[in-house]
Formats: sequence, structure tokens, C-alpha cells
Amino acid sequence: MFTFAIVLNHNFNQFMKKKLVFILMSLLFVVGAYAQRMVTVQGVVTDATFKEPVIGANIVVKGTTLGTICDVDGKYVLENVPADGTLVFSFIGMKTVEVKVDGKTTVNVELSDDVQKLEDVVVIGYGTSKAKDLTAPISVVKSDQIASQATTSPMSALQGKVPGMNVVSSGAPGSGPKVTIRGLGSFGDTSPLYVVDGMFYDNINFLNNSDIQEISVLKDASAAAIYGVRAANGVVIITTKKGKRNTKARITYNGYVGVQTATNVLDMANSHEYATLVLEANRQAYEPLVKASIEKFGGNYDSLTFGADTDWYDELLRPALMTNHGVDIAGGSEKATYAVGVNYLYQNGIMDTRNSYNRLNFRANFDFEATDWLKVGSNIVISNSEQYNAENSAWLAAYNMPSLIPVYDYSRSDDEAFPEKFASPQQIGLTNNFSNPVAIAKYNNNSLNENFQVMANFFAELNLIPNKLKFKTSYSQDFSLIRGRVYVQPYLVSSLQQNSESRLTKTDTNYYNYIWDNTLTYTDSWGSHNLNVLLGQSARQEQMRKLEGKATNVPGDYDEYLYLTQGNATGREVSDDGSCYRGLSYFARASYDYAGKYLLSLTMRADGSSKYQNKWGYFPSAAIAWDIAQESFMSNQHVLDQLKLRASFGVTGNQDIAAYSTLGMLSGASYGWGTSTSCT
Repeated sequence: MFTFAIVLNHNFNQFMKKKLVFILMSLLFVVGAYAQRMVTVQGVVTDATFKEPVIGANIVVKGTTLGTICDVDGKYVLENVPADGTLVFSFIGMKTVEVKVDGKTTVNVELSDDVQKLEDVVVIGYGTSKAKDLTAPISVVKSDQIASQATTSPMSALQGKVPGMNVVSSGAPGSGPKVTIRGLGSFGDTSPLYVVDGMFYDNINFLNNSDIQEISVLKDASAAAIYGVRAANGVVIITTKKGKRNTKARITYNGYVGVQTATNVLDMANSHEYATLVLEANRQAYEPLVKASIEKFGGNYDSLTFGADTDWYDELLRPALMTNHGVDIAGGSEKATYAVGVNYLYQNGIMDTRNSYNRLNFRANFDFEATDWLKVGSNIVISNSEQYNAENSAWLAAYNMPSLIPVYDYSRSDDEAFPEKFASPQQIGLTNNFSNPVAIAKYNNNSLNENFQVMANFFAELNLIPNKLKFKTSYSQDFSLIRGRVYVQPYLVSSLQQNSESRLTKTDTNYYNYIWDNTLTYTDSWGSHNLNVLLGQSARQEQMRKLEGKATNVPGDYDEYLYLTQGNATGREVSDDGSCYRGLSYFARASYDYAGKYLLSLTMRADGSSKYQNKWGYFPSAAIAWDIAQESFMSNQHVLDQLKLRASFGVTGNQDIAAYSTLGMLSGASYGWGTSTSCT
């Protein structure tokens, strides 16, 4: 950024003033033009020690979501980079490097190992460990790497940052990505378990990127087995932000405003290209279609020019605003820490219809050391969001639809099309495999989900034997209220694309979940021996209640009219549903190392579940590691900072089934009885 400051004396010659102002404006124009210039940057990312390519290294334009990853040769290409921008190069276990572009088109970078990270404390299941003492593959992503990404979900910010984790985003406003860890781990839902400050979740879309202090990803069975029946697809542990002791209050603002646009949009054939292709393929079959388009919408058959030439993707797409603003206040005294924050996010969808997401979050964390032997704390996150969902079938319709039909045909009567004069593919003889994509998006644009969620965690930690034995009890409660509404108005595009009467569906779904954990941790060292033992017990309940109502002939497309009582009394439907799942678990872990070289970890979890006929499942794991870099014969070499050999075994489970579905149920049967053909 360039700043010019000029002070003009009152007695300065008027002509010279004008001349100086002209020069100033010219300079500002040049600087502005430079700032807006975009370049394509390419290069190679290599390891500073071995000069080998860093496969999968992450490259992002600082302060944006524009980024890419390196290929198998360590090469990357990044388009539309601001000439005055900054590229951020990162990879797990290596130091992050920032490089100013300064108009360059080639930027090569070397990444070095971050040895300091070996001493970092890593959050693992029901405890912590130093990174160098791990016997299982656990990746850690810190807050600065998450908050710097302009995404609506924290998991989307992990794209390209965690080896073995596949993150695929749909792009729909407010939707979370599809996440898999080391491939598919089970049947059904393959998403990992998310643990937020001790509470279990199926997704973390309600969290804001700036709420998170760090994310630990437990990738193999030996690391995840301590979560037992929930861990088949891996475990993601999220720690929300906390204050620091003996620090003054620090106020931080984080915000951005951006525009999303679709990239790599499929280039579809125009009307001339489409007609040429289909006539060459089968003139007898497609000639009536081509002639019908010319007759109805204009054109010339001999030159294959058409009055209708619609790019359906272009009709559906638009630039979409996305903005995020947050304020955090954190600090602490000698005995207490605190961190509070508020955040607002808004995202518009790229489909040109009512399609958006907005979320307001409040977060508060307090820890207090009441005495030398007692520490208490709480963490609360409140999230309130509103999401309008687009009708995604419009994308497929746009792919199928030929360009020979316009979006609108204003010559149609009210008996042929209403309330808007959309053109129909059936006007030129196409079958029910084709529909007007813009009409699909327009007439299915009132699908709303409102979500109010409160997550609260309270804990007390007793230091029974200083620096050796401590007991911690933690209670987590999650309440979520989801109000859904889908309204479809009456419309007519053709006999194959119509809705004769309005339909309104309303759904209220409530979730009440709690987890109560109790752990006893013993830590001791003698000589070169180090031991950590954990014993724990956990009780949990997951309860869902759902009430749904439907009505037809509800008038209007305004919120004040969208109530079931406004529809036909005879057409109303009401349904009620619910479930309740309870679980009880006991678990243990022992971690031992000798001189930091030879490491052993053993875990065992027994899970009792109300979902199964066989109530208990057992999930053991074992892992060993040899830190070769700590051996004396490695002390005189300067090539390797860390070299560790690991072996592990673990058993995990999957509980993604309906409650009590393993129990046999009575059902009807037909059989012969006397002269009767059947009896139930």
C-alpha cells in the first residue's frame, strides 16, 4: 500500500497547485493500476535439507481463499494472483513461509523442518502429549492456519493441510465439506467423529474459524481406539480458544469481504454447434427438433442460425458476496483466564436465486484456579444461523438442456405458463428428461433452515498429588433447535414441469445431548523412565424429538402467510418422531517411554450401548515407536532432525445405525388356514 501526503501553502501559486494535483492524481492512477494487476505465478516447492519436492504443500494468497497445492514434482501454478499480494507456503511439520509477489511470475520456495514443533503439546483423546512422544500419526493444525482461510466451515480450511485427510466442499452456502480420513472406514456415513471441548458432534459447521485454538486429527486405529464405537472413521479433536495467564486484555478484530465466482465452468455447445452435432449424428431424429426451434423462436435452417442461443450455466450463475467479521477479547491474571468473542458471517450462493447463509456466534471461556488443588472452568458457544437452500437439480437440468430454447417466452398465454412466462423444452418436442433450469431454481427457492445451538462445558480438576495424580470431571451439554420450512408455489411451465397447488412443509427438530466424563491421570518419572496412566469413565445420552406438519393450498409466498393453518384443513398431515440413545464407557491408557527413545502406548475401551442387542463392545489398541534420532550414533549427523519407526494395532467401531435396529420385531405373515387362502 502506498500513501501520499502533500500540504499546500495558502500562498502557493495557483497554477503550481493545479500542476502538482495533476501529477499526484497520475501517480495514484499508476499505483492503483499496479495494485489491481493480476499475474499467474508458478514455481517449485522443495525441502531445504534434501532438495526434494514437497508433495502436497499448500500455497494460498494471504487473506483470501485463492490457493492450490503442489503436484508430485513439487510444482504449482496459481492464476489471478494480485501483483502486490503475498503467497503463504505451508506444510505439516515445516515452517510456514511468506513471500511477496511484487509482480513476479516465478516464485520458488524451500521449506525447512519446524523442529520446535516436536516440543509442542498435542491434544489426544482425554489428555495431552508432546509431539515427539507420539506413537501414532496425529496431525495438528493451529489457529493461525485456520483463521486465515475465508471459509464458512473450519473443516474447509483444512483442505490440503493434513496428509491422509480428504476434504471436498460442495460450495453451497453454509454447507460443510465431506471429510474422510485415510479412505472409507465403514459402511454408511463415513464422516469422522468431531470432539469439541469434550462434546461429540457429527459436524462442526456451527463453529467459526476464529473460535478455534487448534485441531488434532487422530488418523489411525491405535490413536482413535480410545473413542471406541464412534471412531471407525477417525477422530477430529477441536479445542476452542482460551485466554493466557498474566496478560492484559487483548482486543482482536478479524474480518474480510470477498466475492465468490465459479471457476472452470463447463463450456457447453452453442445452438449452431449443438445443431451441427445432432444433425450429423442422426438427422432423421433431430431435424424436427432443430426446425421447431427455428419456427418458434426464429433463425435460419440453411445457415443453422438460431433466435434462441442460451448458455444455461451463465443464466444460473452470479458473483456471490461473502463477508466475515469478528471481535475477540482475551487475557488473564495469575489465577484466572478468560476469552470471549462474537462473530458474524454472511455468504451468498453462486446460484442466481434465493440462496444464502448467515450466522451469528458468541463464545465465552473462563478458567479459574480456586486453590492450589482445585481448578474450575467453563466454555460456552452460542450459534444462531439461517440458511436458504437452492434446488441443486437445476445444475443437472442446465447440463442436459440444449441451448435451442430461450429462458423466457413472453408470447405464451397464462394458460400455458404462469406466474412467469418461462419457455419450455416441450415447446420444440423434447421429452420429460428436459426441464427449464432457471424455472427450477426460481420456483424452488423457499427452502429455509433456522438453527439455534448452545454448547456448554463445565469442568473441575482436582490436583490430588501435586504434579503426579489429578482427577477431572467434565460435563458437556448440547442443545440444538432446527426449524425447517419448504414452500413450493403453484406454477406451470409445461405439462411435464408444473405444480398445481402450493405445498408447505414445516419441521421442528430438537436435539438434547450430554456427556459426563470422569478421568484419573497419574504421571511419574524416575531415572530414564517416564510413565503416564489414565483411567476414565463416560456416560452419554443423545435424544432427538421431531414434529412435522404439511398443508396444501397455502396462499402467497410471504413469510406472514406461511403457516399450516392457512392451508386446506382436509389436506393437513402431522407426524411425530423421536429417538433416545444412551451409552456408558470405561477406558484406560498407559504410555511409557525410556529416555525418550523407546515408546509404548496401550489403550482399552469398553463401550456399552443401548443400540445393540449385545450391549458391550471392546476396543483395544497398542503402539510402539523407536525414536532413532535420539540414539547416540545419530548425534554427529546433521541431515535428519527426526527419524522415528512406528508400529501399531487398534480396533474401532461404528454405531451409525438406528437405535434398537438389531432387535427382532414382530411382523405380519400370511399362511393357509382351513378354506381361507390366508390369515394374518
